Amino acid sequence: MSDLPPSTPPRKSASRNSPDDLLQTGLAALKQQDYTSAIQHLSKLSQDPSVTGATRLKACIGLVKALKGSGQTTAAIALAQKLSTHSHTQVQEWAKKQLAQWEQLPQLASEPSSGPASEDLSGFQPLDADPASTHPSNSRSAQSSPVLPPTDLSGFQPLDTSVQHPGKESSLTANPLADQADKGSHEDLLETVAEELSTPSAPTVDESAMPGVLESIEDAEQSPDQASTGASLFHYEQLNQFGQPAVDPVVEADDLAPYGPQPHVVEASIAAAMADSEDGETAELIQFQNAGRLLRLRALPKIPQENLQVWGLLIGSAIALFWLCRVLVQGILGQLAGFLSLFAILPIPLGWSYQDHTFLLLFILVGLLFASPWLLDGLLKYTAGLKPLSIHNLHKTHPEGCRLLRRVAHQRGWLLPLLRELPTETPLIFSYGWLPRYTRIVVSHGLLTQLTDQEVATLIGYELNHCKTWTMPYFSLVALLLQGFHQGYWQAARWGDRRPDRLTKGLAAVGSSLCYALYWMIRQLHLPLSRARVLGSDRQAVEWTGNPNALTRALIKLAHNKAEAIVQTGYTPPLLESTDLIAPSSYQGTISPGSIFPDVSFLEILRWDIYNPYRRWLSINASHPRLGERLKRLAGYALKWQLSPEIPFPQGLMTGRRLHQPTFRDRWLPFLQQMSPYIGPLVGIGVAMGLWFLSGILEPLGIQRVDWVYGDLSVLWGSLLLGLGMGIMVRINPYFPDITDVNRWQNPPIPTLLNDPTALPTDSYPVRLEGRLLGRRGMANWLCQDFILETSSGLLKLHFLSVLGSFGNLLIHPQHPSESIGHSVKVQGWFRRGAIAWVDIDTITLKSGRVVAQANHPMWSVVLSLVFCGLGLLVLLRG
Repeated sequence: MSDLPPSTPPRKSASRNSPDDLLQTGLAALKQQDYTSAIQHLSKLSQDPSVTGATRLKACIGLVKALKGSGQTTAAIALAQKLSTHSHTQVQEWAKKQLAQWEQLPQLASEPSSGPASEDLSGFQPLDADPASTHPSNSRSAQSSPVLPPTDLSGFQPLDTSVQHPGKESSLTANPLADQADKGSHEDLLETVAEELSTPSAPTVDESAMPGVLESIEDAEQSPDQASTGASLFHYEQLNQFGQPAVDPVVEADDLAPYGPQPHVVEASIAAAMADSEDGETAELIQFQNAGRLLRLRALPKIPQENLQVWGLLIGSAIALFWLCRVLVQGILGQLAGFLSLFAILPIPLGWSYQDHTFLLLFILVGLLFASPWLLDGLLKYTAGLKPLSIHNLHKTHPEGCRLLRRVAHQRGWLLPLLRELPTETPLIFSYGWLPRYTRIVVSHGLLTQLTDQEVATLIGYELNHCKTWTMPYFSLVALLLQGFHQGYWQAARWGDRRPDRLTKGLAAVGSSLCYALYWMIRQLHLPLSRARVLGSDRQAVEWTGNPNALTRALIKLAHNKAEAIVQTGYTPPLLESTDLIAPSSYQGTISPGSIFPDVSFLEILRWDIYNPYRRWLSINASHPRLGERLKRLAGYALKWQLSPEIPFPQGLMTGRRLHQPTFRDRWLPFLQQMSPYIGPLVGIGVAMGLWFLSGILEPLGIQRVDWVYGDLSVLWGSLLLGLGMGIMVRINPYFPDITDVNRWQNPPIPTLLNDPTALPTDSYPVRLEGRLLGRRGMANWLCQDFILETSSGLLKLHFLSVLGSFGNLLIHPQHPSESIGHSVKVQGWFRRGAIAWVDIDTITLKSGRVVAQANHPMWSVVLSLVFCGLGLLVLLRG
């Protein structure tokens, strides 16, 4: 059986009604006692394996009430009996209560309990002891496969709870949340989900629409060999397989080797909690197990090439930063000299603008590096309220983190790093400095209150590794430049918003945009170096603490709480963006997954980070490795040490060679289309070099018609520009398909959009989403860099390009999207999945139907392609 979830449906067959819409329609019909409509909608969901498990469970619960209300008691009893075998206590109690009520009905006493002469027109039959006898279609598989122990509707099979980890005194329960939950409160919520409806005489229902519902639920209880892909009610693969020998996991060089199934892996504590008592919907949540840790520290295998890669990228980044600063300084001085030359009447010497300032610039950068700890202290104190944090005060709430600080400093002969605290609820931790004695570890108040002692300790170990690898001094300089330019952008924008006259407002807009452009360029230069040092810091933090599960919880909580901070503030906090490069995790790559957690679909969307064959190419613009990759590595470390992993990864991610894993060749054509703007210039250069080679061979033969091509730079530049233009043109059609009512997805859930592990940005899905528009207001968002849509199922990044192009983004006008921030809107555009998920906006519409923003990505792509092709042809013709 394939361990991949069902792929996203193709656009041509996409339904205009999402599963959530069908569910809401069915529940609304149920409350209005329209049982015919309720059965019609809920039965579709209960039989559809492509929807999430939580949605199918809601549909089954509602379907029981609808069948009961319509008088189809036999079918309702059969479905309730299946729910009564669910592993979660609250679902069992609710189903058993319904069955107890039906047993008291007099009409059921005369109904035969068994026998072939069943008069039930719905097609449902009560389950026998042998499921193969009830379903003839399953008899063949039942004879060829051993009968597995009974399982719950989620498709999970509990392990023997008597198995314990070495060194542990007690075993974990299969469902700790269910053991600790208040059963009375869950019962009340269940009664809200399927409230007691009176059962007046209902119109006759066409029961032919019902066959297959019970069969789909019974398929969820079959073994992986018996059930088809996606047959589980919760749309999960089973966490463990019976009859397979345990394999001792071995961490390979890339830490991504598959691990054998472990007999001590405990079933995930995923609770089918009943949430939101107002609308009575069920929610399936991930519950942290607080899994174990090492009692004695052990080392992990090292990757010899890792340090060489980090130092190679560090040297390359430093050279690139110096070159960028030199070009900018020389360009600014030249422009300034040209401006001052207009005032020739003044005796202003301009020779300094043409001098070589290399050594002066190098001296300034080195000086900034040594002064960076104190300069960053002052900058953060002025802009964010940075204050000292005593290690004694930290020891009162987080003693393990303090012990780790002292132990590592003592072992390596360091002075204790200084601690600083930011008075913000956004979870932040980062470090800077150029020697251990001048190192600062900055934590926010929100981080200390939202994370436990063990989790904070692992993040402190993560930051201490930067001192060990000596990447912190250079990143201290980078952090100073990034923080300075970002604060220049933010403060200039805030000042400009308060100016009444257009002149000062325009000057502030120019200054703010230039500062943000410099921040963006410096950040882009250091993305590869930032990614390279993360995985080594993860491993070192785990070695120092012996607690990979705590680091797993910390990374997930950081992602979730950062998404919550964006929702609460209504925009991306400036400090969250400016420190993104030096933080343990990126907010951009985790904004959508973090907003979905703790829903179990969080685990499904991590498949892209692990499975997608082009994930490394598509992560070029990411500042950190993919979250799913990091969590899988940490789960591998836990298995290496015979610990239970913290989160219940689907079995296909952690056991054996994955079946039907997509390879690099599976979708080569969409990938080439995605990379065509980068491949086009390379092809152009290759063609130019081929012409040079050919003319070099023909030149001695005296063929004058082609010998002029040899060494001609115009051929090289013309071919490069022409290849770039053609590369952009090749990608336009797959990137921007026409949006019609047939292929447009109407308000699909965010997890549904993210659950395809083979998706590429060229797989453009026209969508129309409803939600609240988040982002910065005023001049701070003139470049349209901060637009996020908050939907009922999660957050999604938005990209906007004005009808006037990038220049039009700078103009505040009635159709600028920043004017709609904070409003409920409908966003139509093209959804894309890469290292981050985003939507290229086509239109933004208010609920009243008024279009408040109109973008034109396709037109500007065509214009850009034609411009580059025209320039290339012009260069080639001129020679």
